[in-house]
Amino acid sequence: MGAVKRTFRTLEEVRALMTVGRGQAAPDLLIVGGTILNVYSGELHPGTIAVAGGRIAYVRDRALTAGPQTTVIDARGRILAPGYIDPHTHIFALCSPDQLAAALLPRGTTTVVADTLMLLLATPPEVTPQVMDALAALPMRHFWFLRLHAQSHSPDETTLVTDARLEGLVQREDVRTVGELTRWPQVYAGDATVLTRIGRALAAGRRVEGHLPGVSADRLQVVAAAGVSSDHEAITAEQALARLRAGLYVMLRHGSIRPDLPALAELVTGARAFSGRLMLTPDASTPTFVETYGNIDYMLQTALGLGIEPLAAYQMATINPATYYALDEELGGLAPGRRADLVVLEDLGRPRPEMVIADGRVVARDGRLTVALPALPWERWLRRFTPGAWRPTSGMFSLDGLPSPAPAIHLEDTVITSRRDLAVTDPLPPGILRMALLDTAGRWRCRTLLSGFADTVGGLASSISNGVGLITLGRSAEDMAAAASRVLGLGGGVVLVDDGAVQFELPLPLAGMASREPIPAVAADLERLTAILRARGYRHQELAFTLLFLGFDSLPYVRLTYRGVWDVMARRVILPREDLG
Repeated sequence: MGAVKRTFRTLEEVRALMTVGRGQAAPDLLIVGGTILNVYSGELHPGTIAVAGGRIAYVRDRALTAGPQTTVIDARGRILAPGYIDPHTHIFALCSPDQLAAALLPRGTTTVVADTLMLLLATPPEVTPQVMDALAALPMRHFWFLRLHAQSHSPDETTLVTDARLEGLVQREDVRTVGELTRWPQVYAGDATVLTRIGRALAAGRRVEGHLPGVSADRLQVVAAAGVSSDHEAITAEQALARLRAGLYVMLRHGSIRPDLPALAELVTGARAFSGRLMLTPDASTPTFVETYGNIDYMLQTALGLGIEPLAAYQMATINPATYYALDEELGGLAPGRRADLVVLEDLGRPRPEMVIADGRVVARDGRLTVALPALPWERWLRRFTPGAWRPTSGMFSLDGLPSPAPAIHLEDTVITSRRDLAVTDPLPPGILRMALLDTAGRWRCRTLLSGFADTVGGLASSISNGVGLITLGRSAEDMAAAASRVLGLGGGVVLVDDGAVQFELPLPLAGMASREPIPAVAADLERLTAILRARGYRHQELAFTLLFLGFDSLPYVRLTYRGVWDVMARRVILPREDLG
């Protein structure tokens, strides 16, 4: 895999760059004739870019001499812009991180700041640094936000997310921030464990990522005082403005989970557009979305279409996140000493690059990767989703013992739920499904009813559940048992069964959350499953996020968690878990 790339320049590198800049040595790469998008001065100007050792040595208009080993790129009529930086993403979004890199690099994303959640939940402590080091060797740079707690409460959390483990990881150079703090109410209330961990991160010079959906402007003051420095959950311009007024950086989100940029664009005007406090992020999109639309390139295209000043838009995708993460001396712009990560554009209005250069070498042309990525040993690194031979029976999904009316969950949209009290009858009325969250070893179950998902599903089982259990839903206990058993047999995945026959299956052998297949293949599978379920009444936008967030106990309003049916706002169990021995 090669040596792990260092982030910051050495004295040896400095001297080599200065020699090339003086014209005393030939560069490794010379890009001539292009127009520089200068995110520092906020202008377009002609310039030659000379690269040595993966860094930029010169950016101006003097003609430099190529040597016999110099690669020369003619960029006449083209814009040279910094590589795009995604400041907040989740790299186990149904595909492996290396497959994600293979898909994002040709679209211009050369750096991501990624979630450590799956690393904490699915890799042993001694393996976690190995995985981070291996990803650091890929052409797409990986930095990290370090979770201080699990996404949803888990029976294994206290053994997986420990102070000792966090203290070791937060000292890594590539860990730039901690969070995201999905349990912001605990921060607001002054929870000692969370505040102590935040304090240690601040002492280590790290930022603190918020996750603040629906937080009032008044409560923002308290959360900001606790050390939270940014948030990506504003869905209106008013909410985003409140975050800016509280001193937070604001990540404007637009992707498959929420397309919020049209509502947020009115914030990006005047002085605010160039304040340096705004960034763009999709907040991780599904393989289908990436394959169909793109990533940061799509966000830029959307921003430009909404009338956002082009230079401001590109700054939000490059220098602003680099500055926020204290990486602006290395990344985010085209200037001497910076890493040679850049994109070649036909024009500013077309952010999908013709060519992508990472670390001073061409890694993609015309939307295709031109370098081979190493095969990473995920099966060796990640814990298996299923621990043993136990398989559920139809009795696990019976309605016996459920109170009537039951505190049920209604799916309002892709991810937001509400409470509905529903009568328990057999058969259930049309549109009402059984739902259960099962421990993969058969030690407990949580049951309720679900409406608003689809009309006629026999049994659908999914291991996409924030690392906690197996979510199963449907109208037939037998089909639900068959689907759940098949998912466990696959070692993770999504399986649909109707009338005893498997209608669809998507294996997710990497910790039950990701496939090893390329993004186009996973996207095609997701499209097929979504089409099957739409024919059965599924009416929302992103099926994968629906399945993922049914158990996410930090989003409104009612969730099925390992503790039982959970009222998010009241922070209490309204239908408890059933322990099975």
